[in-house]
Amino acid sequence: MLAALALFIPLFLLFTPFEQGGPNPSMFPKYFSAGVSALALAPLFVITRLRFRVESQLVLVTLAMFVFHALVVKPVPFHFLLLVLLNVLLAVFIYEASFAWRAEFVTAVSWLLLLNAVVIAAQALMFHLLGAPIFDFHKMIFGSNSRFVEDYLNIARFSGLHVEPGTYANYIACLAAILMLTSEFSVRFVSLCFVAVLSVFVTNSGSSVYFVPVMVLLLGYLWHSKVRLIHVVVLVASLCAYLLLSGVLEHLETRFFEQDDGSLSHRIDGVNAWLALTLEEKLIGVGFANDPCVRCYYQDIGMIFNLLTRGGIVVVLAFALVMGRMLFANGLVLSVLLMLIPINEKMFFYEAPIWLFILFAMTPFVRRTAPLRSPMDDAVVVPAAGAAPGH
Repeated sequence: MLAALALFIPLFLLFTPFEQGGPNPSMFPKYFSAGVSALALAPLFVITRLRFRVESQLVLVTLAMFVFHALVVKPVPFHFLLLVLLNVLLAVFIYEASFAWRAEFVTAVSWLLLLNAVVIAAQALMFHLLGAPIFDFHKMIFGSNSRFVEDYLNIARFSGLHVEPGTYANYIACLAAILMLTSEFSVRFVSLCFVAVLSVFVTNSGSSVYFVPVMVLLLGYLWHSKVRLIHVVVLVASLCAYLLLSGVLEHLETRFFEQDDGSLSHRIDGVNAWLALTLEEKLIGVGFANDPCVRCYYQDIGMIFNLLTRGGIVVVLAFALVMGRMLFANGLVLSVLLMLIPINEKMFFYEAPIWLFILFAMTPFVRRTAPLRSPMDDAVVVPAAGAAPGH
């Protein structure tokens, strides 16, 4: 239980990004989350023997290339460099610890998914059944207002514990994908995956339209030999019922086809700003300190594009090793499905959750059907007095 708690705390902080309230927001929440996560994991770090598998080594090579770029090519503030280092190292440690404490890791991920699903379901039910304004759970916990909308193009958007609906969809989709790659197959696992998929849809965000099909395809491909017809029927029926009853189809048609969508326009601005750079600037990289355009929210382009365009050829070559490992470990089809997650993730390029996912995406997938075990399962048990040997 202590190991599961030690993993749950950093997973909660890293997968639930929050912002500082007030007129002068800062990067303090990022530093706070990384620092507290490191402290929570410290006891586990002391008692866990780290192996540093090839996946971790490749991520550390990519990190080294980032450090080289950030120190030599286009320097960044030293405290920001430390933040990036800590986030990636947290991802590597959680990844390595998940092998020594697999049952505890899966438990922590499962409880975090369930917590998020329960909160956003309560938020939606309170709004629709009680007719009350959307309750801001994010403000209750973190003290700053979340950016949900009660009537956005004729639909309500929910954010649960997160700062906005799109953020919920991005982080929970990533977390659910990690569960799919690490858990054994069971009725509880399938139920939790279904709940996670539906909870992402409840956000009514543009990101949910992308991540829900990706999550369904990934679950179906990973566990095609175990998923039964009844599972498919229940999930498809639930998704279709939500599409028909929620009004989200009309909302999406209005948002994307009848007007300029804000999120989409930000991406277009960011891509155009990169395309306008000279060939030399593209090869060197935009740099990790500043965006190439003003108020274009460059991270909205997606984590992969963001990382590679900022780091230029130096980081591209290092990340090519990551891609090569992913292809070698899981083949072309599964690798393509897995890459659909980071390609469209609106996370910052350095955040621990996306690197944790990339680490698992490089790991050869094994369809686990045996019960998960922890190191404690292998402890020596002293037989009771009078018991026969082997009993």
